Amino acid sequence: MFLIRQTNSWLSRRLSRRGVLAAAFVLAVSQIMACAPVEEMTRTYQKKTAQEVGLGQSCPQCNQRYQSFKGLNMAGANYRGGYFFNANFNRSVLVGVNFESATLVYADFERADMSNANLSKADLTRATMYGATLRGADLTFATMNEAAMEAVELTDADLATANLRGAKLTNAFANRANFRSADMRRAILAGANLSNANLEGADLTGADLSGVDLTMANLQNAQLKGANLSNAIIDYTILIEADLSGADLRGARIHGANLKRANFSRANLQGAQISSVVNSRTNYCNARMPNGKSGLCE
Repeated sequence: MFLIRQTNSWLSRRLSRRGVLAAAFVLAVSQIMACAPVEEMTRTYQKKTAQEVGLGQSCPQCNQRYQSFKGLNMAGANYRGGYFFNANFNRSVLVGVNFESATLVYADFERADMSNANLSKADLTRATMYGATLRGADLTFATMNEAAMEAVELTDADLATANLRGAKLTNAFANRANFRSADMRRAILAGANLSNANLEGADLTGADLSGVDLTMANLQNAQLKGANLSNAIIDYTILIEADLSGADLRGARIHGANLKRANFSRANLQGAQISSVVNSRTNYCNARMPNGKSGLCE
């Protein structure tokens, strides 16, 4: 009898331990699933080797995270909806490639040629695109939060409604690029060429636009509150109803610009060169004017 009781007690302890271990296992799995990217849980990916994809074979919905395609010619391939987390495309030829809705978080596109590529709705959060060519590329609705895009070529690229919060676009060349309604809060565009670019309705709150060339750019209804526009070239620029309250425009050159109903309240215009501009109901209330005096409040 004593032996039976001992055996039952031993079995109870074993079962109890197994129950605890099973519960711990279930908890761990649930935590991993909670932290996993949505793509990993909801998408069904094609199975192709990195070598096959690297040869330029189309592979929509491919999972090629962490793979290296450095220096390869993959022009014209279709990778729509693919998962390329932290993939390496350094100096690759990606002309006309379809990356629509692809996950390209932390991907490396340094000096890659992505001319006319389709990156619409792609996630390029914290991707590296230093010196990359994106001439004529489609980046509408793309997410590029904190992406490193220094010296990037964006001529004729379409970035309408793109998310560029905190992106680094220092010395970027974006002549005739479309940034309409883009979210560019706190983006760094120092020294960039945005001549003839469309930034209508873009949000550039707190952005660094020091030394930027905005010749003939359209910034109608743009938000530039607290932006740094020191030493910027603002010739023949459209700033109708733009909000530049609290902006830094010291040393800026503003010639022939349309400033109708623009808001320069509390802006710093000291040392700015302003000539031949269109002023109609322009607000300079408490602004620091070029001569050092305070703007009148009407």
